[in-house]
Amino acid sequence: MRHLVVLLPMLVSAAASAQTTLPNVEVTAPHFTAKHGGYLISNDFTVDPKMSAVVYPKAPFVADDILNVKTSHMQHDDYLILQECVSLDCTHGMIVRAWNYLGVLGGTSHKNESFRIPHEGKFFIWMQRFPMHGGNTMPFDGYEPFSPPLVFNPTGTPEQFRAVDVQAEQEKGPVKVVSSDRDGDNFVIRYEGGTSIMIQQLRAAD
Repeated sequence: MRHLVVLLPMLVSAAASAQTTLPNVEVTAPHFTAKHGGYLISNDFTVDPKMSAVVYPKAPFVADDILNVKTSHMQHDDYLILQECVSLDCTHGMIVRAWNYLGVLGGTSHKNESFRIPHEGKFFIWMQRFPMHGGNTMPFDGYEPFSPPLVFNPTGTPEQFRAVDVQAEQEKGPVKVVSSDRDGDNFVIRYEGGTSIMIQQLRAAD
């Protein structure tokens, strides 16, 4: 059985230079307890105990794993982020997928709630909130792929940026997780403000 120790020094906001170092998180594979359609299924994720906002799979993602995300209970102002460390010290990150209540941002199909992991790496899940002022403003539908960890830089129209103070919301940091549990094959995450999502990790059976 192999072990992978993940150490993520996190930058909490784009404007502030303060850097938060997450504790070592030891994750052990495998944690797959179900099987369906040629895939092993895991609902074994963990919420960082100190930040209460970052979620990891206990079995590290490897190439061709699939992250399934169910976003039917997301608030309109929330954005779920899957981010990867792209430097050894994790001071640089890349957002590989983002969802809002409509589905995938910037994708050809908003209903696509699955993401195939391209390679083994340090991936983590978190949520950003951008409350829009004015009932007719649509949520952001794009983002800059490269950013410091725990920073989500949306792209959009001038109207969208007038409806929310992006920098102020970034400085508040990620939305906190208030509870998590397992429901069948899913890991259920509930956030401050009412959003809840379900995730699971799939891996091709040998």
